[in-house]
Amino acid sequence: MTKYFYRTIDDLNTLIKENLARLQSYNFDLIVGLPRRGMIPATLIGLFLNKPVVSFNELNANLASEKIGYRLQESSARFPKSYQNILLVDDSTDEGTVFAQALQKLDNQTAEKVTTLSVYATNKGGKLVDLHLETLEEPKLYEWNILHKKAVLADAAIRFEGIIATNALTGDWIPITLPSYPVKVIYTNWIEKYRPQIESFLTDNGVVYQKLEMGVVSALQLKQIVNNEKISLVYENDPFITRDLVDTVAVYNVAGNFLDNANKNALEYDSSDDEDQSGRDIGD
Repeated sequence: MTKYFYRTIDDLNTLIKENLARLQSYNFDLIVGLPRRGMIPATLIGLFLNKPVVSFNELNANLASEKIGYRLQESSARFPKSYQNILLVDDSTDEGTVFAQALQKLDNQTAEKVTTLSVYATNKGGKLVDLHLETLEEPKLYEWNILHKKAVLADAAIRFEGIIATNALTGDWIPITLPSYPVKVIYTNWIEKYRPQIESFLTDNGVVYQKLEMGVVSALQLKQIVNNEKISLVYENDPFITRDLVDTVAVYNVAGNFLDNANKNALEYDSSDDEDQSGRDIGD
């Protein structure tokens, strides 16, 4: 069974705040995010440090904004390449190829002013960037990409309501987050007679799945699905089912495969048979 490291947006925000003094010491005057996932940490860093933030595409094209950030001075409306100490940010680095490709697109004068930062990096990736905030080995999942990883979804069970769709506001199903690849099992607490409506919604919204399980209202039922279908990952949003399932199915607690509404420590790889490879960096 695959065991994942897992980090949420809250984890990302906390990690950045813990490293603000370190980042402040470099005196960066422009923060640049690599689209798309690098824009979230870049924006957080820029807001905390009160520095202008642009996308990599804006830097590369040297597009000036009329005003970058309402708390900044009017003089911040400058061409991005005029800044002298530029921090280029992405959320994660494994092989370092994304940063390498980005730097190759920049002219030499601009590239020389760039410091690369990956919030999370493998041991290998950490050696290919200038700065990283936490070492996180593969396989890993983030809250912002869990429904868009092909291999993960192929062995996953995902709850329909609250994860994929909601009808809390309108009475009609509306999408929340739609999986980008086929899901092994989608399950719901709606009873069998509502199968046609849910199947129609999934089809209309391009959600592909192997099996739709109806009437799942307890951890015991979910545990049975996990065993029958040989599920590797459960993505749930019910705190009561979560508590019960994590307590009764220890492997999810240890492996970090039960991802929602459990505390962070329970999500980290912590096998007594293997050395824990996840640790935070104090230095570069």
